[in-house]
Amino acid sequence: MAWGLHDSIEIEKQGRPAVTVLTTAFETAAAARAGALGRPDHRTVVVQHPIASLMPSEVEKMAVDAVARVAAALRS
Repeated sequence: MAWGLHDSIEIEKQGRPAVTVLTTAFETAAAARAGALGRPDHRTVVVQHPIASLMPSEVEKMAVDAVARVAAALRS
């Protein structure tokens, strides 16, 4: 989570929109880190945790939903 979030925030600082996708297990830590990096309003898409125990069809459904939410966040 840390480097993906860091990279997304660096992209935002360059004037380009970015969204970080993370699981519920990292939601609080990501919010704290985004604040520490100067972007407390950084956009995130949160998916359920854990992922490893899901069936491929469940992961696919989650991914389709997450992509739609990422696209929506980038348009806002």
